Amino acid sequence: MALLLAGCSAAPAATPATHRPGPTPSASAPPPTGTPPSASPAALSAVTDLAQRFADQTASEAWDAQWDELAAPAQALWPSQSARTAMLGAKFQGAAISSISLGPPTDGVTWYDPESPAVSVPDTWRFPVQVTFANPDALDPPGVAALFSMTQISVEYDAAAGAASVVGEGPASMDAPVIVPAQVTSRQVDVPIFMYHLVENQVPQESAYDGNTYGWELDVGLTTLTSQFQSEMAYAHSIGATSISLQHLADALLYGLALPAHSFVVTFDDGRLSQWTNAAPILREYGFTAVFFPCTALIGGVYGPQQYMTGAQLRELAATGFSFGDHTLKDNVALWAGDATTQQLEVVTDQSKSTLESLVGGEPIQFIAYSGVWPGPTQFSDSSREAPLFATLHGYGYVGGLQDLQNDSADDYSTALWQLPRVRVGLGISVSSWGTWVKDAA
Repeated sequence: MALLLAGCSAAPAATPATHRPGPTPSASAPPPTGTPPSASPAALSAVTDLAQRFADQTASEAWDAQWDELAAPAQALWPSQSARTAMLGAKFQGAAISSISLGPPTDGVTWYDPESPAVSVPDTWRFPVQVTFANPDALDPPGVAALFSMTQISVEYDAAAGAASVVGEGPASMDAPVIVPAQVTSRQVDVPIFMYHLVENQVPQESAYDGNTYGWELDVGLTTLTSQFQSEMAYAHSIGATSISLQHLADALLYGLALPAHSFVVTFDDGRLSQWTNAAPILREYGFTAVFFPCTALIGGVYGPQQYMTGAQLRELAATGFSFGDHTLKDNVALWAGDATTQQLEVVTDQSKSTLESLVGGEPIQFIAYSGVWPGPTQFSDSSREAPLFATLHGYGYVGGLQDLQNDSADDYSTALWQLPRVRVGLGISVSSWGTWVKDAA
């Protein structure tokens, strides 16, 4: 919800094997690149041979053959070898890859776990890829085939052992673009998607808003205290919960991938600076990821007392284990109830999506957080009225949309990706209440 420009409904006044606990607290992430390793002929040959073999195996869908080629951090992303094979088999059924070609590698790059920014592997070799599908125009959503060339294969090399292993799986990775099957199997999971805006050390003061009572009341309703956010993440960590990306959620809904116990999704709307300053260090502390939905026309701006993250800060988040979705230009056009025209949608969504993909380093943007003026009506009370909106967004390459409902819900359905509900978090929700959502999650 963008201050003075728009608003959404104000917020109401034993560790599993797949869980990767966080390290000692750190105020900021390490840099996205490390000291380049010695590019010995043996190392270059080993990593290049493995990267090409892994790419060829992906094209031929030899998923089982890849398991022993994965480094331990990459294997830890998946429930098991069989689960990975089954999910990728389902995902690429009817989406055959003709070939994958590799570009020259960049060495000395730190790979970050797409599900946990606390897990990283320094000094890897990163290979750009060019993915060619057998029938790209048949894939859903439109244009998704081209997005796979945004992925990269990353390989680490153990000089002592003289062995290479894959950490970044490129088109086969868990954070690769989502392909929607021609026939979607009906599935349901109970994964809360938490919606945050401001994470502040104190409640916004009315005196800072120069008489703009509307803006002040809006921000108060969208505020979570930093201490509360810390307590929420600490509780989730204590019960072995796992934050997941929206791509991971789609893997479960569309392809049947088993989820870790107590899975949850953290989302941030608008791109407020406090998300960078106060929330991101806490997420890194506990090893949790998040999905950021910045408004592209507000990036780096200052509106009243509120500041928005810069492009450099967004890129740093994207480079270190966080993902992104679209929240339109300024979050000031209501997208539900059929109110937005096609011309408006092209400007505030399609163009915003393209801008964000370029800004954060080529990361595919496939999910949108619906925008609207606060306080808004209940979204999608009549799906028939929203069908044209869903069809238009689908044509732009989105696969799903996140709502801001008056009734919080954690019920996610494979047949309703355009209507993914969220749980509004703010001053009105207690830590114990928040924790119940996570404890009861799938």
